[in-house]
Amino acid sequence: MTKAIRSLGLIVLLVGFSGTAARAQAPGSRTYFNQDIFVAQGQQIHNATCIFCSVQVEGDLTGRVLVLFGNLNVTGRVEREATVIGGNAVIDSQARIGGNALVVGGNAVYETDESISGNAWVIGGHLSPVGGRSSRIHSTHRLSFSPVFFTVVAIGAFLLLSILFLPRRRTDAA
Repeated sequence: MTKAIRSLGLIVLLVGFSGTAARAQAPGSRTYFNQDIFVAQGQQIHNATCIFCSVQVEGDLTGRVLVLFGNLNVTGRVEREATVIGGNAVIDSQARIGGNALVVGGNAVYETDESISGNAWVIGGHLSPVGGRSSRIHSTHRLSFSPVFFTVVAIGAFLLLSILFLPRRRTDAA
């Protein structure tokens, strides 16, 4: 079942990101399948797209980073959004993400609120500041939807659909 869901999700994401993949081939961009991407300190690239692999950013990434079924570790700078689906994200205290950070189906750990300029969303995992506390200097959102939340939503949706689509008994008027 998990393999089928993973395959379906990959197909949907690949179709949805087909335009992104074409733009990702701009000069200085990297798109890899099953091979990790490493941006060394002092190195600069534009976008990074990694499917079934991980991304380590120690240098500068001037665009976006997308990781599907892998992990993201940032000790450098990501100028725009960071998205991780099916993996974890770790953002160091010296790291900077200039846009929003989204993690679906994994956990995110960050050291300071200044590390993420935009909103931070974790769906199906946990969002944790190191040390268990956060300074909350910015007015950005830091939100995590745990797996328990999705289990309750799935059960509620199943019950609702069952009520709506199960055949009702009719009494015959004789």
